[in-house]
Amino acid sequence: MIKKYRLFIHVFWIILSGLIIFAPPSFAEDWENDDCLLCHGDKDSLPEGRPELFVDISYFDDDNAAHAGMECIDCHADIEDLPHAEKLAKVNCAECHDDVQEIYDSSIHAHPLIEGTTGETASCVSCHGHHEIYPADDPRSTVNHHNLAQTCVRCHEDQAIIEKHQLPGQETIQSYILSVHGSSNVEDLESTAATCNDCHGWHDIQSHDSADSSTSRQNVVKTCGQCHDDVVEEFYGSVHGALGKEGNPDVPVCTDCHGEHTIRSPEDRQSTVSKYHISETCGRCHENQEIIDKYNIPIASPSVMYRDSVHGKALAEGSNNLAAACQDCHGHHSILGGSDPASMVNREHISKTCGQCHDKIEDTYERSVHGQAVAMGVRESPVCTDCHGEHQILSHLDPNSPVYSLRLAKEVCSRCHDSMVVNRKYDLPTEKVSTYFESYHGLATRLGDTSAANCASCHGVHDILPSSDPESSINPANLIQTCGHCHPEASEQFVAGLVHVSAEDPGNTVIFWVRRIYVALIVLTIGSMLLHNLLIVFRHIRDKYQMQKGVPRVQRFPGVALVQHILLSIFFIVLAVTGFSLTFPESIFTQLMVKYLYLAEDTRGLIHRICGIGLTITAIWHILTILVTRRGHQELKALTFKFRDLRDAFQNVMYHIGLAKTKPKFDRFDYSEKLEYWAFMWGTVVMIVTGLIMWFPAFIALHFGMGKIWVDVATVIHYYEAWLATMAIIIWHFFFVVFHPEEYPMAMSWVTGELSVESMKERHPEELERLIREGKVRPEVLRESETPAEQGEDM
Repeated sequence: MIKKYRLFIHVFWIILSGLIIFAPPSFAEDWENDDCLLCHGDKDSLPEGRPELFVDISYFDDDNAAHAGMECIDCHADIEDLPHAEKLAKVNCAECHDDVQEIYDSSIHAHPLIEGTTGETASCVSCHGHHEIYPADDPRSTVNHHNLAQTCVRCHEDQAIIEKHQLPGQETIQSYILSVHGSSNVEDLESTAATCNDCHGWHDIQSHDSADSSTSRQNVVKTCGQCHDDVVEEFYGSVHGALGKEGNPDVPVCTDCHGEHTIRSPEDRQSTVSKYHISETCGRCHENQEIIDKYNIPIASPSVMYRDSVHGKALAEGSNNLAAACQDCHGHHSILGGSDPASMVNREHISKTCGQCHDKIEDTYERSVHGQAVAMGVRESPVCTDCHGEHQILSHLDPNSPVYSLRLAKEVCSRCHDSMVVNRKYDLPTEKVSTYFESYHGLATRLGDTSAANCASCHGVHDILPSSDPESSINPANLIQTCGHCHPEASEQFVAGLVHVSAEDPGNTVIFWVRRIYVALIVLTIGSMLLHNLLIVFRHIRDKYQMQKGVPRVQRFPGVALVQHILLSIFFIVLAVTGFSLTFPESIFTQLMVKYLYLAEDTRGLIHRICGIGLTITAIWHILTILVTRRGHQELKALTFKFRDLRDAFQNVMYHIGLAKTKPKFDRFDYSEKLEYWAFMWGTVVMIVTGLIMWFPAFIALHFGMGKIWVDVATVIHYYEAWLATMAIIIWHFFFVVFHPEEYPMAMSWVTGELSVESMKERHPEELERLIREGKVRPEVLRESETPAEQGEDM
């Protein structure tokens, strides 16, 4: 219709313009909306690309319109004539909305305008529109609850604006649409779920890091509380909220757990607070070492441990979507410390908390002796977490679980039943754990037999009851059935009598006296056998000593060397015994030493140190003898390794396995004696140095600047060097001086310093030949040692 009369309208406009030119000035104040709409009501007459200049005439007839009844010149006050100038002054909304303008001026959107910088920023028309402005409760309004997000994304989804003003990326808006709030608004036109202004505000929007922002950490809980007031009240009663009210900056707030725009329902698998992700969410703080150290949080890595637990794995693997996660045990918003009586993880509530899933076990446990004790306020009585652990709960079939069959007695039950404090306080038997481990069942489990009975096999798992209870598995009337699980042929005679039997308990009269008789019998019998055999050995040693008196001999070692050897032997043996007794305090040997020789720790330590000083002095004496005496220089030269030692070792091995016809001819010391000597020297120095570091750690640290790490290193070296030296003495040295066929029952040279000429021919022929050449062994002595056959050969 307008197109048909376009020419008429143009003519009319020319005539009207002429009238206006010759009209009095006051006529401009009488312009009406119809006058403006002659142009602005015709889309075809407006410049291309300026759709905002079009005004729908019906808007001014709509009583619901925000500006219904207003004239165009009320806003465009600078229009004095028509047609007006091409560029008009910006409309000043503050002339009517000065209170809103004052709020807006302090917002983040107004900053570029106030500072006079160019660039895009949200102004009144950016959000409310140009002409067709409706109240926020009108569905046609651009700032209506269901339209506001689309209005905001005009800028916040514009990549150019995002990059220019360093705004959050497009995914922020997209994630809101997928969130529990956004999806609710999209799917339900009646929804009042939070939209942009509910969280960020209307005209007073601030940067999120501003203290005045409704989305800052200081204010976000209050902002969320506009809708979730019940949750906020619950949160402020929690351990987190209580600290938050004090202004603690590290306390998690709503957005830390739920996210900002990506808030999803806890039932949504992608939600940060769903069962599948809550451990990671909680772990952001509880795995943060700075926070752990700052607040002295005693439990480290709870989230990591949880993910390794039977619960965490069940969720991750999808085998049980109902498996417990953090919030199932600690609560959602009402998290309290374990010491708080109202906490879900307080000892008094643990069984009920676990019973949310394990209700049958809860009922069984609460009827047990442990559950009843907890109900009476006995704080030492075990609850679920004492046996199964807290975060890293493992299956009872997992070898790393504390309730695994091989670990149960030692790592769970013994913590209470082997405690002197607990046993005395509640008048419990004191030897139940030790007698179990001494029994066949206990010994078998210590050797890795998973089928052997443990504590739970007899007493039950969660249904532990005193033996006097008719329902107890260890009640006399039920023992046949209990024992019958492993022993199908169990009878009344089989189950009769005591179970935890201590042979040292005088109350067990028969067993007590049988033990004492057998101990006496063992001491008498074995002692007699040992004495008998020692008499035989000593006789052979004496005979060998007497026999060697009548044969030609060569003096190999001086008396000072014999004394040094005897002292070193005594000190070494005592050091080994007293040292290993500290390392293995529970060994039978150590227990016998303590019980019968009264070598308690203070006495043992004193003896060990005295012998250590003796070994050090003797070693220094020996080294000085080697360095300052002529004979010592000769011994040192003889003990030096040469290439021929390698050749001799190879030939000796070949001879003894039958691949060489003759043995090598050794000089004063063969390769085995050299090896042993230098091993002794090295080991002695190492043991002395590490022993002094362990003995005087504070002095060493003060004067030599060595930290504790070096004390620990010295301890490790001292321990393993002791093993090396002891095993070398037993396997190498004792063989050559005791068990070697040529020396048994004992080499006499360590006592006399002498070796028979016959032995010299066999073991050190080169040394014997040199001694003869030097005149240190007379030829007639050599002939005296020859047999008649050898003498005949000489003739």
